[in-house]
Order: sequence, then C-alpha cells, then structure tokens
Amino acid sequence: MKMIALPQAVALYIAAILGSGILFVSSGAAAIAGPASLLSWSVMILFSFPLAYTFASLSRLHPDAGGAATFVRMAFGEHPGNLVGWYYFLTASVGQMIVALTGAHYAASAFGLPAGTVPLLACLILLAGGLSNHFGLRVSGGVSLLFSSLLLGLLLMAVAASIPHVRPERFVPFFAEGGHSVGEAIMLIFWSFFGWEAICNLADRFRCPDRDLVRSAMISAAITGTVFLALGFVTVGTGTYGTPEADSAPLGIMLGRSLGLTAQYATALLALIICTGTVNAYIASLAQLGYALSRDRAFPAWLHHRHPRNGTPARVVWLVVCFACAGVALTCCLGLHFTRLLFIPNALGMMVYVLSMAAAVKLFRRYSAPWLSGLISLVMMCAFLPFLGFRSMMPILVAILYTFYMKKRRTGRHSIRRNEAGNGDLHADAG
Repeated sequence: MKMIALPQAVALYIAAILGSGILFVSSGAAAIAGPASLLSWSVMILFSFPLAYTFASLSRLHPDAGGAATFVRMAFGEHPGNLVGWYYFLTASVGQMIVALTGAHYAASAFGLPAGTVPLLACLILLAGGLSNHFGLRVSGGVSLLFSSLLLGLLLMAVAASIPHVRPERFVPFFAEGGHSVGEAIMLIFWSFFGWEAICNLADRFRCPDRDLVRSAMISAAITGTVFLALGFVTVGTGTYGTPEADSAPLGIMLGRSLGLTAQYATALLALIICTGTVNAYIASLAQLGYALSRDRAFPAWLHHRHPRNGTPARVVWLVVCFACAGVALTCCLGLHFTRLLFIPNALGMMVYVLSMAAAVKLFRRYSAPWLSGLISLVMMCAFLPFLGFRSMMPILVAILYTFYMKKRRTGRHSIRRNEAGNGDLHADAG
C-alpha cells in the first residue's frame, strides 16, 4: 500500500476542504451579510487552525479508519459513537444532493438550459455515482487530486480575473445587513470548512504520522484560508451575489465577465466533473459507513449485505441514491434553492465537531497543546451554536430517532429470545 508523504497529505487536505462548496458559498455568504461576510470568513479561517490541529493530533494519537466516531466512542462510549455515525450518514446523504444540484446549476447557467433540466441533471449525476459504486468502480486518487488541483487553479484564476472589476464603494456600508448577519453567514460558511475530520480515516497510511499529520493540516489551513478570503473579497467587490444565478454559479459568472463565455463554459464543465466525482466519493463513503453501522447493529441488519458478484454494499448504495433523488425532486417541486438545504448538514456536522472536540478535551493530557486547541475549538463551536436557531432541533431529532430505533431493536431482540425460550419449553414438555 502506498504511504502518504507530506505533499500528498497537503493535497488530500486541500481536496477535502475545497470540495464543491467553494463553487457557491462565497456568493451565498455575501447575500446574507454583504461586505461583513468577509468578517465571517476571517472568523472561520482563524477557527480552522485549532480545529485542524486538534483533529490531526487525535489522528496521530489514535490512527484508526473509524475517524471521528472512534474518538467519540473512546471518550464517551458506544452510543455517542454510533450517534456520530448517524450524524455523518445524514450529513453526507443531504450533502450529495447539494453537490449534485450545484453541478446541475453550473451547467444550466452556462448553457442557458431551462430550469426543468436542473433536477434531471442532478439525478443523472446521482445515478452515475450509484452505478459506479454498485459495480465497484473507483476514481483513482491521482485523478481526484488532479481535479482538485484544477479547482484550486480555477479559484485563483477567478480571483485574478475579477480584481480589475472590484469597486471600493461595494464595501460600504460594511454592516449593511446588521451585525447578527455575520453569525448567520458563519453558519453557511461552515459547509466550506467540513473536511478536517475526513483525513482522520487515512491516519494509519501516513509515512511519518508523528511529523506530517499536524504539519500538513497547518499548511493546508493557511492555503485554503487565503483562497477562501480572496474569493470572498472579489465576490463582494464585484457584486457577484444577490441574484439566483449569481448565488448558484458565481465562479462561472466572474470568469465569463472577465474572460468571455468560453471560460464560463469551461468552468461549468469542470464544475460538473468535480461535482460528479464528489458525489461518487460521497456514495462510496456512505456505502461503507452504512454497511459498518448495520454490522454494529446501529442500522437495520438487512443493510449488512454485499452484492454476490461485485462485493459492494449495493443495498446501501441504492438507498442513498434513491433518498437523494427524492430529495432533489422535492426541493425542485417546492421551489427551494439548494442553499436552503445547507442547514441540515451544517447543524449535524457541527454536532460531530462538538462531540469530537469534547472527546479531545477528555482524551488528551490536561494543558497539553492538543488539549488546549481542543478546548478552544469546543468553546468556539459552542459560541456558534446559538446562530443555528431552530435548526438546532435537527441533531436533537436525530438523537431522539436513534434512541427510539435502539430501544425498538432491543425490544425486538428480547421478544425473539422469549419466543425461543418458550419454544424450548414446549419441546421439553413434549418430550
């Protein structure tokens, strides 16, 4: 198995953090907070350093493919660990819908396609990911990193091409939407900062984990933070936000305005490819997670099944694809913009981070550097939680659903045992 060196680790981190969110979050944040969204980006960038350091330190201390769920299970026991698995599963299930709709919107915006084609394109992206995972096809790590590098280059190109169109008057008044909007924008921006936990699953594959896990995390935080802030700056300075088209495909509009329609077409195609690859990765991750949760009895046992020929968890694959396609259809029927769905993965993902940082505070030696960074991250996460508002009910509802499911499963298991005992008594009497 090829081991991960420092340059590959930085590339993997950047790929995990940039993802597809950067294709639309800059305009969404600007639409919420106006110029003050730059303050939201700055807060999240500063927050990413202790967060990335803590996750890297946890991975260095406990390298395991289970990642965040393993840390939480070690600190707080079986059920909190399972609950983190549930949160992840739902976060990624809704996340793949958002990614598919992002790619569809970029294509529709660039090529002038009617609105009705957006859900169709999104479902085709999801079906492509489902078929790929059903037959066990995998996009190689090298190809994935290539597309992530192209995305980073695309972002830098968009920033450079848009700087001549920046106007100082677009930054005043700075708090055009009020101070509270800064917190609201942070809740949206969280989508672009999920991914620091993703590399935890690969910690045991690092060539020099003691040295490279933390170093690669810090280097990646600096690079992605600089790119995010620069993109937020040109988004506000060029006024590329506040309309349905700008909020769906801001990079395409920036490049089309600066470099012509050819650049916008190329951006749309690249966004479509990146989103298809991201959906494929989401479904692959969900399939393995769902299979593992069913193995551990945290999910229904019928999902613990592999295809007899392909060896893939096909039932989980098509469960998540059908769920996502139904969600896309419902979203479009209700006329909801896909950014309105972000509160679901953001709220659940924030709880994963809260539990992970609490686990770090418990697992690390008090007053050590990882303990302090975990405590700082935990305090900041708790400070962000009030901005969720009614959306904080989402992780509570999932926790209630998990409790109900586990109680029902336990009751069913006891009933089976009683029936078996009763049958045994009948056989004894007959004898």
